[in-house]
Amino acid sequence: MWSFVEKNKNDIIYLSLLLFSVGIGPHYRYLSPVSIKKWVGSILGLLLIFIVSGYNALHPILSATIGLLAIKASTVKYCHIVTFFFMFGYLFFFRLADKFGLPLASGQTNLIEMIIVLRVVGVAFEINGSWLAVAKAKKGGEKEVKPSRDGVERDEDFLELINPNLDDLFHYTFNYVGLLTGPYYRYRTFEDYFTLQYHKYADCLGETINTLRIVPVYVSLYLAFSTIWPLEYVLTEEHNNRHFLYRMMYPWVLFAAFRQRIYAGMTLAESVCTSSGFGAYPVQGRNKTGHGPTVGYLKLKQMSEEEAKKSQYDFATIESMDVWGCETVVTLRDSMKVWNKAVQYWVAMVVYKRFPVKPLKIHAALFVSVIWHGFHAGYFFCIYACPFYLMAEDIYYKLYYKNATGTAKKVIGFIMWFLRSHSESYQAAAFLLLTFDRIWIYYSSVYHYWYGVWLVFLVLGLVLNQVHLMCRPKVVREKSEVVEPSK
Repeated sequence: MWSFVEKNKNDIIYLSLLLFSVGIGPHYRYLSPVSIKKWVGSILGLLLIFIVSGYNALHPILSATIGLLAIKASTVKYCHIVTFFFMFGYLFFFRLADKFGLPLASGQTNLIEMIIVLRVVGVAFEINGSWLAVAKAKKGGEKEVKPSRDGVERDEDFLELINPNLDDLFHYTFNYVGLLTGPYYRYRTFEDYFTLQYHKYADCLGETINTLRIVPVYVSLYLAFSTIWPLEYVLTEEHNNRHFLYRMMYPWVLFAAFRQRIYAGMTLAESVCTSSGFGAYPVQGRNKTGHGPTVGYLKLKQMSEEEAKKSQYDFATIESMDVWGCETVVTLRDSMKVWNKAVQYWVAMVVYKRFPVKPLKIHAALFVSVIWHGFHAGYFFCIYACPFYLMAEDIYYKLYYKNATGTAKKVIGFIMWFLRSHSESYQAAAFLLLTFDRIWIYYSSVYHYWYGVWLVFLVLGLVLNQVHLMCRPKVVREKSEVVEPSK
C-alpha cells in the first residue's frame, strides 16, 4: 500500500486538490463583494500552484505575468501575435529547462502551465477579435446575428468590445476555477460569472452531485486496467513472444486505461466549476463548450431578476468531455469533436479560424495542438496521423454509412466504430510511449501493420468511389458535375 502511495504521490496530491476545489465551491459562490471574490479566487489559484509546483511555481507565474504585460504593452492590433509567440516560446523553455541547468517541473506543473498558456493567449485573441469585430460593424453595419445550418440565427463571435484592465487579466489568469486541469473558458465567461449572477439560481449542488457520481467508476477502472495491463509490458520480450492478435489488441486496454484517467480528471475539473456555479447560463442561449451562449447573448445580459429565477440553466459552457460520445460515436471525425471539447474550441478559435493561409489551416491547428501537448515524438505520431485516417474514413462514410438504414446501418456502423476505436488505440500507444525508440519497439512488434491497413483502405476507397461515380445515372452525374465547382 505504502509503495503505491509513494509511486503515485503527485497524482494523489493533485486529486486531493481537485476535491478540495470542489468542496470550497459552494462557499466561494456566495462571497461578496465582487472585488473580494476575485481576489479570493486568485489567491486560492496561486496557493494551488505553489502546493503543486513548489519552487517551479515560478514558471507559470512568471510566464503569465510577462504575457499579461505584453498584452497591455502591445497595440490591440498585434497583442495576440506577440502574446502567442511569447507564451509558446516560454512553453519551449519550460519543457527544456534541464538544458539550461534548471530542474524539470513535474507533470502536474506542466498541466498548470498548459492551462495558463490557453488563458493568456486566449484573452489576447479575444481582445483583438472584439476590436476587429466592432470596427467592422461600425464600418459596414453588419447584423449581430447570422443564420446557421439549423435555421437558428447565431450571435457573432464578438458582440461587444473586450478590453480588461491589468487587474482583471490577473484575476482571470490565476482564478482557481479550472486552473488545475481546465476546462478552458473565455474571459467573457469569467466576467459574466461576477456580473450576471446566474449561479444564484442554477442548481449547482444537483449538477455537481450528478457529475461526480461516476468518478469512482472511472478511477476504479483506471486502476484495474493499468495494474492488469501495464504500459511498460509492451516493451518486454515476453510481450513480443505473445500471439500477434494479443499484441495487436493490447493498445485497446492501454487506451481504455488512459481514457478512464482523463474522464476522471476532466469530470472532477467540471465539478470544480459546477460547485462554484461557474459557467451557468440559461438554456435558451444554446450554450457551447468554451464559448458560452451562442444565441441572444446581449438579451440574456439584460434579463431581469424575476426572469433569471424562472429560467432553466445548464453548464454546457464548461463541459470538456462527452464520455458517452467518446465511447460510442462511429467515426474518428465525430470522436475528435467530443474529446476535450474546451481545448478543441480554443484551437479552432485561436488557430484554425485565424490562420491566414486557408490550405494550411488544418496543419497549423494540428501543429499547435502537438506542441501544446509537448515535444515528444508520440504526440506527432498520434495527432498528425488523424488526417490520413480521416481521408479514408470520409470516403466509406459517404459511400456506405451516410444513407444506410435499418440493420445495414447498424452493421456498417459497428464496423466503422471498431475501425475507429482500433485506429485511436494504435495512435494512443504512441501518445503514451512518448519517445521514438519506445514507439519503434512496439510498432515493430506488430510490423507497423496499421499504417499498411490505412494505405490499403485509402486506395481501395478511392477506387470504390470512382466506380460508384461511374455507376451513377448519367443525369445525376451531370447534375453533380454542375454543382460541385460552386461548393
